[in-house]
Amino acid sequence: MAVLEAAFVTPVFFLLIFGVIELGLTMNDYLALANTVRAGSRVASASGDDLYADYGIIQRVKSESSALPRSSIVYIVVYKAGALGEKPTATCQAGTPVAGVCNVYTATAFDKTKAQFGCLTTETLDKSWCPTTRKVTLTGTGPDYVGVWMKINHKPITKMFVTVQTMTDQSVIQLEPRHKT
Repeated sequence: MAVLEAAFVTPVFFLLIFGVIELGLTMNDYLALANTVRAGSRVASASGDDLYADYGIIQRVKSESSALPRSSIVYIVVYKAGALGEKPTATCQAGTPVAGVCNVYTATAFDKTKAQFGCLTTETLDKSWCPTTRKVTLTGTGPDYVGVWMKINHKPITKMFVTVQTMTDQSVIQLEPRHKT
């Protein structure tokens, strides 16, 4: 009788255990994603219109995303937002940079040198929305809003519930105002 009960209970028990493990790993990736975009947007806000702002953002995203497998990172988008909470355009989310609107990066940007940034015409890294064009003065409508949006693919280990889960998150912050002299 005990063997029969164990035959019914054991699969349910293991299903629950694997479910808890998968849920925990999914939450770990989501929290790493959320922490990464917030850290990136804080750097973006503090960097303002610095020529190498996007290099700083990418380096911060690289360090904050260390809990994520590099292969899971699909896109990192640095974009001009109109207000808090605004997402990037569909074109930017699809991985295409838009002039004056967004720069799109993949994890390969983590290995680029600072010399490859700076709105160079010979590089495609940050020239679509050059950091020097970002408004940081208090005149008119005030400083620009900058957002960091990221897309990752979470790959579960058991594949019992899903095969790949796509996750996105963004954080938008207003650039810190600066007085131009």
